[in-house]
Amino acid sequence: MCCFSVLGPWRSCLIGAWLGLIAISFALADQLCAQTASTGAVAAVVLDPLGAVLPGVIVRLSKESGGETRSATSDEGGRVVFLLVRPGVYKLDAERLDFEPLILPDIHVTVTETLRVELHLQVATRHERAESVSDALMVEIDSSALGRDVSERGVSGLPLVTRNFTQIVGLSPGVAVGVMNAGELGLGGTALSQIAKSNDGIYVHGARSYDNNFELDGISVSDVQGSASGSGGIPIPNPDTIEEFKVQTGLYDAAFGRYAGANISVITKTGSNEYHGTVFEFLRNNLLNANDFFLNETHRQRPDL
Repeated sequence: MCCFSVLGPWRSCLIGAWLGLIAISFALADQLCAQTASTGAVAAVVLDPLGAVLPGVIVRLSKESGGETRSATSDEGGRVVFLLVRPGVYKLDAERLDFEPLILPDIHVTVTETLRVELHLQVATRHERAESVSDALMVEIDSSALGRDVSERGVSGLPLVTRNFTQIVGLSPGVAVGVMNAGELGLGGTALSQIAKSNDGIYVHGARSYDNNFELDGISVSDVQGSASGSGGIPIPNPDTIEEFKVQTGLYDAAFGRYAGANISVITKTGSNEYHGTVFEFLRNNLLNANDFFLNETHRQRPDL
């Protein structure tokens, strides 16, 4: 009888705890599905001039380069959520009867992040369109993950000695990489797991170089074999084809499991409604390059290239 009297309260507590976890899981279901390794999300709330929520507002999310448009109606709490949105620059349109239409351009959706926006509608006085500009929050409030996003402008504007985007990964906090060898084009040493005791590869918070997870458009392309040059490393896309990439170095959720190092999500560019393209020439003249350090040590001349 004493055994049942002791276990009874504990059994009730365990059942209550399980029910609480299930309730929390359902409550957070929308937030957990809001974005993936290759998409982001947009959460908006519609308010009137006095700050009260506005239900029944039609909100449209359209990509500024064309090709993607979504529409939703705000609920009783004035909330509108667009899930699984591909990274890029979007525009928000909101309209409701008796209110001025609102246009919010330059909405930058970032991979793995949820962008929160407030839409303030004004009471209609005459037929006109209002356009406002809002800057995105500098702090991600929907996730505790530590990371850094690099946009297309960063990839094209920062110098890439080896035409390898992984050079920029080394600019993120907590990441250590070796000195780039200008003679290694494309793949380079940073795309390989550790070859020897040198500083080949990418080290995040002290983790091994083969503990990093690389994803290309949501598909894992990690160096699973981990045998350095024997496995070929990870694919390195042309910098002109990269839309953005995100480096997460810690506190990321279980969706980015399996690896103890960084999670690097690369998003490539997609098409639009207009024909476009780029032409470039990449020339590296090596006639004036200095001799190799080890060749100098052995008093040997630089070979003709």
